Amino acid sequence: MINHLIFQIYAPFTSWGEPAVGEVRHSNIIPSRSALLGIVAAALGIRRDDKQIDNFNLHYHFAIRPFIANNSWFRDFQTVQAPKANKKQVWHTRFDEIRKSPLELETLLSQREYYNDVYYQIVMSETDKAPYRLEQIQQALLKPVFPLYAGRKNSPLSLPLSPILCQGTLSDAFIFADKHYQDCHRQDPVINKLLQGTADEYYWEQNNQEDRFDVIKIQCRQDQPINRHRWQFINRQQFSGNLKGSE
Repeated sequence: MINHLIFQIYAPFTSWGEPAVGEVRHSNIIPSRSALLGIVAAALGIRRDDKQIDNFNLHYHFAIRPFIANNSWFRDFQTVQAPKANKKQVWHTRFDEIRKSPLELETLLSQREYYNDVYYQIVMSETDKAPYRLEQIQQALLKPVFPLYAGRKNSPLSLPLSPILCQGTLSDAFIFADKHYQDCHRQDPVINKLLQGTADEYYWEQNNQEDRFDVIKIQCRQDQPINRHRWQFINRQQFSGNLKGSE
């Protein structure tokens, strides 16, 4: 039997970054693999400059079920001040960067995409060589070491992650998650309304013949981190489709 860790994500605004080109920072409707790894690593207290982070990023898999109320999407126009690029100068904080070179500041234009009012159920699994077991990660998600965000720092979580463990196939885990969180949010009008809406599309990383999914799309996403220091990512396959017999 496969072990799974299930948790929920909900925030007023979510922004799951796609590869950035130019001034527009696009967002996907579902979390990227790197974003979910970042949430788990932050909960465990793993710092970005920790040497174990690259190994950590290789040993976990995620599947996602989004609950979308009205698919509300918007773009936020922003301006950012920053000094001219200087590879010889290292700034340790944003405050130092602005304070020490006020005459060299330039105004950069940026547009950020967001989705609002989307609720997610996440199913996480581990490999045999995973540095942290799912039971350890469950405890970390209950009491995170660092603050957690839904993609950006201006998107704090609005619900506890409420992690639970289960065994079975991936489809078993999603069926279990649906029943569990339906019961948890029965008295919450906002989340209960989302859970009663349309959420018949699932996303996962590895296709398994034992699972009861109809594959509709296979996409390529560049969100598998391989080197945190160099900020490098590689492509991976993402499957999406419906759960058979869920109608």
